[in-house]
Amino acid sequence: MPEQINDNCENTCAGRRIRAAMHPFSIEFLASCRKFSDLTGETDDKREVRMYGTSCIVNAACLLEAKLNEEIAIARICLEKNSDERKRWDEIKEIEQRLSVSQKWNQVAALTGGCRWNSGAEPFQSLEIISSLRNEIVHFKGDLVGKNEAPLRRIAGLMRQLGIKSKATWTEDDCSSWITDLLSEKLVVRWVSEKITSFDQQYDVLMHGRS
Repeated sequence: MPEQINDNCENTCAGRRIRAAMHPFSIEFLASCRKFSDLTGETDDKREVRMYGTSCIVNAACLLEAKLNEEIAIARICLEKNSDERKRWDEIKEIEQRLSVSQKWNQVAALTGGCRWNSGAEPFQSLEIISSLRNEIVHFKGDLVGKNEAPLRRIAGLMRQLGIKSKATWTEDDCSSWITDLLSEKLVVRWVSEKITSFDQQYDVLMHGRS
C-alpha cells in the first residue's frame, strides 16, 4: 500500500482497525492450490489427478485477481475519502470490470510503486499460461485438435516444456484430447503450484518495490 494510507483511520471492525481486521481471501486460493497439489501426489487414480489438477489451476488463476482486488479495497477504505489519491483508486474501481488482469495490474502498480506487467519475463509469463489454462477449462469448447496439439500456443508450449504427449495410438477409436493429456499428468499440478507459490513470495517486491 502507498505510504499515504492512514493506519489510524477511525473505521473499525470488531474493535480493530479495518485494515488489520480484513481477511485477505487470496490466502485461501493459495492454500487450496497447494492442497490440491499435495492430494495429487497421494493418488494414482487418473480421474482424481484430473480433478485435483483442474481445481489447482482455477484456484491459482483466482489468486492473482484476488490480490489486486484486495489492494484496491484496502486503499479505498484507508485513504481519506476526498483525497486526490483516493480519487485515483476510485477511478480504478469504476473501470476494473473492463480491465484485463495485466491492465489492472499496471493500474494498481502505478499507484503502489510496483513494476509493470512484462509478458516476456517471469513470473508474469507463467501467470499468463495459468490464466490461459483456467480460461480454456472454465470455457471448455471441446474443439477438435490434432495429436499433441492444443488450442493456444502458450498451452502447447507448456506441454512441450513438460514433455506431455498423447498416449493414445490415434487409430480407430483410440484417441485423446489435449485437456485429458495435460490434466492426467501430475507434473502439471506441481508446475502450477510451484509457479503460483513463487509469485506469492515475490508479490510485495513486484507490487510495492519492497521485500
